[in-house]
Amino acid sequence: MEKCKIRLNGFEALAAKVQEKSQEDFLACSRRAVLLLRVNARKHTPVAKSTAQHTGGSLRQSLRVQMPSAGAPGIVGYTVHYAPHVEYGHRQQPGRFVPQIGKRLKASYVPGQYFLKTAVEETRPEFYQDLKETLKK
Repeated sequence: MEKCKIRLNGFEALAAKVQEKSQEDFLACSRRAVLLLRVNARKHTPVAKSTAQHTGGSLRQSLRVQMPSAGAPGIVGYTVHYAPHVEYGHRQQPGRFVPQIGKRLKASYVPGQYFLKTAVEETRPEFYQDLKETLKK
């Protein structure tokens, strides 16, 4: 998978308390958060329009998940090489012909779509609430 880290900052103290209470409870919360993040990431991942030469959806299909375990954090990421360029944006050469899409490039910069960041922001409150409820039990 391409290296692109997004951390949920601000949860360290609460997560440490849940982990102190029970490693199993913390892993259960982490697994639920990773699965929810996968659902949200899939929902927000852009899909290119299909053309005669290009079928859309390879970015969404490359979504991979590694579940958290006692010694490793959970990972949600994309395996295609261009995922960070779609997430953060990229420069390009106007006028260059791209055979995959059958067109010439017009813009010198394509802004990022921040689909993974959006999914993380959508998952954050639910993960925080889950940690709080687990700590109350």
